[in-house]
Amino acid sequence: MNDQQNDEFERALAVLTSQVDLSMVPPRSEPKVQPVNGIVQPAVMPPPHRKGRNTNLLLKLRTAVNVMLRDKSSIHFRHPVNAVRQGIYDYHEKIHRPMDLNTIKKRLEYSYYWWGVDLLEDIRLIFENCKTYNSPDSPVFRDAVTLCELFWFRMEKLQLELHTEIKVEPKPKRQPRAACPKPPSAKVQVQSVTRVEPQPEEPQRAASARPPLESIPCPVRPVQANRSGPSRPSRAQIRSVPASNRGRGRPLITRGLVHDKPARYFAKPEAVAVLPNPQTVKNYGIPMKAEPIAEIPKQQGLGVDLTPLDHEIERRHSQSLLRFLRAKRDSWPFNNSQYWAKFGEDPDYDHDEERLDWGILETLVSGKQFEGFDWFLSKIHRMLENAMSCFVFNPSVRTSTQRIHATVDKVIPQYMERIAGAKKRAHEGVRAKLETMTPSQKADLFK
Repeated sequence: MNDQQNDEFERALAVLTSQVDLSMVPPRSEPKVQPVNGIVQPAVMPPPHRKGRNTNLLLKLRTAVNVMLRDKSSIHFRHPVNAVRQGIYDYHEKIHRPMDLNTIKKRLEYSYYWWGVDLLEDIRLIFENCKTYNSPDSPVFRDAVTLCELFWFRMEKLQLELHTEIKVEPKPKRQPRAACPKPPSAKVQVQSVTRVEPQPEEPQRAASARPPLESIPCPVRPVQANRSGPSRPSRAQIRSVPASNRGRGRPLITRGLVHDKPARYFAKPEAVAVLPNPQTVKNYGIPMKAEPIAEIPKQQGLGVDLTPLDHEIERRHSQSLLRFLRAKRDSWPFNNSQYWAKFGEDPDYDHDEERLDWGILETLVSGKQFEGFDWFLSKIHRMLENAMSCFVFNPSVRTSTQRIHATVDKVIPQYMERIAGAKKRAHEGVRAKLETMTPSQKADLFK
């Protein structure tokens, strides 16, 4: 964070503090949290003596925090710093109040903040910690400057809420609908039927004494007067049919022919793409910038450049991530980008600007164009942005794109840990190999 960005924080805090009486603001005190396994997790639940609330500015800033989490420059600030895993054991000695974006997001979900000043102080704390521990020439510091610029780009749209911060009451929960009472059913009066038991000594006489079928009374359902179509014969009429013709007394039912499925099941993609209300489709987010990746420094103490080895490790993990995403159920919009020109919905979209799909990405990763894992992530984000720009109204494409983007954000930390572990093991293997070599062998190796 440079001096200009620090001044912007000061001006925003001055605007917010000038609107309220500071004696009415509850004091904010956060006890120091000790690291556990190299991680300090600040509290996210509001303390009993300082209940949080929701304001119009906090609700808008929640969107800005989500945008920052999606940007690739926030990869170092999304989660708490693991000093043990990253090998920076003096981090918690220099940084007394660590902070990260996911902690801020959880605090917003649990109504931890009382007003916008609390959230702005936490965001500034992230950049101040980065400025304290990292040098201005480090990649982490440059990412912090880019992320801070993104934050103030979003803050320019929140000037109205910044100058008029008010408390917002939570929306009342919807009550569940009561079950609809069933209409009372018409009672059917059933006449009693006397059953004649045959005597075992006179079977023929008992059979002849059995009353005829026509004389047995049967319940009759009330006939609805407003029923359309031919009336159905009553049960008494059916039972009065002789036994020889039983089953033939019902009227013939003309069953309709089995028609084909409606045309909407076989509609062309052009007909399905347009929604009746385009305003209901949410946008994907802000465009992401693809910046050049800094070169990996040489390993100290080895006397050999391990950049090609690290490059190959990142290539292998990029291919693994590509296979994982390509096997997802929602990856179908990116199987072949040649069809975008036929089914695209934005006439201003340039299909030849940077065409990307799974096959093209596989070719780029396998060839000499591959520059690193961060470069591969930028290409994936570019492919997702192309889909959201080309298909403006198609809900299936946009939903699948958003799900792929959520999957990428979810698995990126796992792949970063795998890459770091693979590099560490490879470097240790090279070091062990060099220690077993004789000076003459080393001289022949380094020629």
